[in-house]
Amino acid sequence: MLSVEAQINTEKYRKYYDKEGFLFNAGTTLAFKSGNTEYTALKGTGRIDYNGKAFDYFVVGNFEYKSSSDEKIENQGFVHLRSMWNFAPRTNLEVFAQRQYDEFIDLNARNLAGAGIKYGLLRACSRKDSTHTFDVNLSVGLMYETEEYDLDEGIVGIYLWRSTNFISFDWLLKEKLNLTGVIYYQPALEDFADYRLSVEAGLEVQIATRLFLITSFTYRYISQPIAKVKNFDLSLENGIRFQFN
Repeated sequence: MLSVEAQINTEKYRKYYDKEGFLFNAGTTLAFKSGNTEYTALKGTGRIDYNGKAFDYFVVGNFEYKSSSDEKIENQGFVHLRSMWNFAPRTNLEVFAQRQYDEFIDLNARNLAGAGIKYGLLRACSRKDSTHTFDVNLSVGLMYETEEYDLDEGIVGIYLWRSTNFISFDWLLKEKLNLTGVIYYQPALEDFADYRLSVEAGLEVQIATRLFLITSFTYRYISQPIAKVKNFDLSLENGIRFQFN
């Protein structure tokens, strides 16, 4: 069965830090269940950032695998590269590229490349404690997208331009407690009735040095799915993240 998981929110991988240089982190979740229901699930994420004086870069990769009774029921992954140029106060020019696959929505490959302008609408900092911050950002961009699906009737290719836009927030409530959220909207330029919508929220709590507990909620909607299936997905996940810097 197809779902709408072809849409990826990479904004959640963005990190805000002032120290110049490299930052690397990786996270994974592993789950087993036996009895009336048996399955094994593995999920991993890794990211490398470079923070420069004017240009910042990051590359992030993610994979998910799930099997039940020796049968694969989930196999997907992606890699995303982004370059950011802070050319004006609170304003970035961003260029990005992405490659993705998802065996269980019959997505052989999704490739995209594009650019956008991200503007910092709001940045607030507590008078009592500078570690308590609240950021709101808005981005408007354009990307070219190619998709190849392996359906029963054969290989189906999709090639189009999309507008890619989001509004996001990052709220550092305490030094070890961080709440984030993003709303993403991607309409096709040739048909605005063909669009993708994503709403995502995450909570991250530091439980030890370089170790974080993470919880995320995601809702994804696609107005015109490739096959006759439900056009939304809803998920709630928990896991851990390690940070090395």
